[in-house]
Amino acid sequence: MNRVLLIFLAIIISSCNFNKAEDNVQTIDPKNIKLNEVIHDSLSKEQIHKIEKIQSTFAEVYPVSLEETITNFKRDQNPDSEIEIWLEMANTYEKYLNSENKLDLKTKKEVFKLILSRSMMPEEEAIENSKLEILTKDKAKKVLSYYSMKADPIDVEEH
Repeated sequence: MNRVLLIFLAIIISSCNFNKAEDNVQTIDPKNIKLNEVIHDSLSKEQIHKIEKIQSTFAEVYPVSLEETITNFKRDQNPDSEIEIWLEMANTYEKYLNSENKLDLKTKKEVFKLILSRSMMPEEEAIENSKLEILTKDKAKKVLSYYSMKADPIDVEEH
């Protein structure tokens, strides 16, 4: 899903301290983000199937309709790349939930927030910037042990 849309989750995450000058990564106020227009008129059946899995996996912690989720992926320059990131996030989320006894909704939301952060930054930064209230550092490391992709910060164009 267009992670630009999800930048508002940075409000939850608070302010991410991306300050590696060599990567030119900066923290921006989510209120200053404007969504891209829809770029792709349609997505393939395979893409839609993957998006359905993503949406159903996160429905409890990120309640966005399937239609809106599909539209958000249509906004991406490269929807396949975003879909792969979100599938990795979904797989990480499911693996962690399956490894634990029943978790309450607040904990599940924190797990989601942590995984979303990890998709954009290295593990230690994700843990630090997620401002965890429920998960211990060891539990957070366990969550992130299931995530194998490289961090991919959101690209934002200035207009």
